[in-house]
Amino acid sequence: MTDRPGMTGTSSMAISPAAPGDGLATAALGALAVGSRLPAPGAGSPSLAQAVNTHGGREPLPYGHGHCLIARIEGTAAGMVYMTPPIRWTEDHPPAQRAGLVQSLVEIELLAVAEAYRGQGIAAALLAAAGETARSAGSHLAFAKVRVGAFALMCWYRKRGYTIAAQAEPVVFRTRSGFESCDDGSDGHQLAAKPLQPGVVLRRRSERGSSMLVAEHAR
Repeated sequence: MTDRPGMTGTSSMAISPAAPGDGLATAALGALAVGSRLPAPGAGSPSLAQAVNTHGGREPLPYGHGHCLIARIEGTAAGMVYMTPPIRWTEDHPPAQRAGLVQSLVEIELLAVAEAYRGQGIAAALLAAAGETARSAGSHLAFAKVRVGAFALMCWYRKRGYTIAAQAEPVVFRTRSGFESCDDGSDGHQLAAKPLQPGVVLRRRSERGSSMLVAEHAR
């Protein structure tokens, strides 16, 4: 994820699912999100670009679907967001439970805005659109992984209703099968998490000297 999302507004922007043929633009924006350079055309683009060219903005995954939204200004792809069920987390559960867990969580895996279009509120609009898409699909909780020490980005997420978990602090939430939890994976990141369904909030609780974020109905 890029650490420089836009903060203001633009009236000429439209957000819609990626279309077949948007693969190269998606790959270029995705490269910004992970801080890498886009391979030269024909050198073998990332699998996301191939998936977008084949399926558009709704890509089939081993469990559920990935969703890619693009913000366009006068027809130009100015920003993108890609969200997906957390595959590794899902695979940590028995096969019989996986289908029921797909809608529990959605991860904001990539969020980026092209350099020329930053400072116009595009990242905030993409994040909101991603949340609405996931909420409409029945997802309970959205999260993004933020690098430890990326305080400006943490603040940005907080302003948009996300709660920042401490390092290795689990987020606990209810699923069809009962309570489940996820954490940052101890890989140098922290979770930014937000409940998606109405009336649900995240509250920090302590138990036996450890803290956790619990998604529960507001009182």
